[in-house]
Amino acid sequence: MRTLIFILTLALASCATPPRPAPAIADPEPPTSLVPGYPSADEVPSPAPAKPSPAGNWTAISDFNGQPLFGNASLIQYKIGREHHSFQVQVVAFDSRQFDLKVIDQPEDWAGGSRITECMHGAAAVAGVNGGFFTPEFKPMGLMIANGQRTGSWQTGPLLTGAVVVTSQLQLLWNAEVNPDVATELVQAGPRLVDAGQAVPKLDSRKRSNRTFIANDGGNQWLIGTAHDISLSELAELLSTPGLMPAFTVNRALNLDGGRSTALYYRTNDGREHTDPGWSTVRNYIGIVPR
Repeated sequence: MRTLIFILTLALASCATPPRPAPAIADPEPPTSLVPGYPSADEVPSPAPAKPSPAGNWTAISDFNGQPLFGNASLIQYKIGREHHSFQVQVVAFDSRQFDLKVIDQPEDWAGGSRITECMHGAAAVAGVNGGFFTPEFKPMGLMIANGQRTGSWQTGPLLTGAVVVTSQLQLLWNAEVNPDVATELVQAGPRLVDAGQAVPKLDSRKRSNRTFIANDGGNQWLIGTAHDISLSELAELLSTPGLMPAFTVNRALNLDGGRSTALYYRTNDGREHTDPGWSTVRNYIGIVPR
């Protein structure tokens, strides 16, 4: 009798167990485009102002990690958090009385992102980043002057709102201030991120991407750097909020080409090199060179 009850229990249990569902078949992912779109919608100010976020809700995730570079420039790396999201920031700080900037033309459209190292070697640069935008035909978007040679033409619009300019001194200028005829080095870029110490309003807050930027304190102190997975409005607020940039007060900041183009190179005092090359070939770089 006990044996019969045991057999009946097993039979009922097997009937109550539902069959396993068939594994779901994932939809195939579309291939990733290798051609950047210019201008991208997220690079242009939004038609309506974004709601401002409180300036005090940034949280340090790591300490400022400083490292001396050749010729008294400095690399600073850190992580900062906001609203359950973390941002990795790398900046190279330098004094324009000791260094200048050089626009390095890179005309080979299949050179690859790793070309940054070779370009920095050729310019004798201690550090550098990718530069301005370029068209799908691999021509500079706007005007580029590299080593006195002009390529492209001056443009204005919602994207190209400023320029890195070298004359007898290094300058970060807005369009109305630029005289291209006196520049030996120049690259147009944008949009503007910080003006007179204040974050530029109406920048896009929806799309996060890797970013490259340049900033100045209104005097001789400069930064070039990259920030990862951040929107334009978040980057503008990060740069303009006191205490979020190590020992540096940003007066002006300009966005450079970003996304897959984002790249950083630096050389330490002991000669070691480090390169974050980015994912795509870019038309030009900006290098920090000793005077």
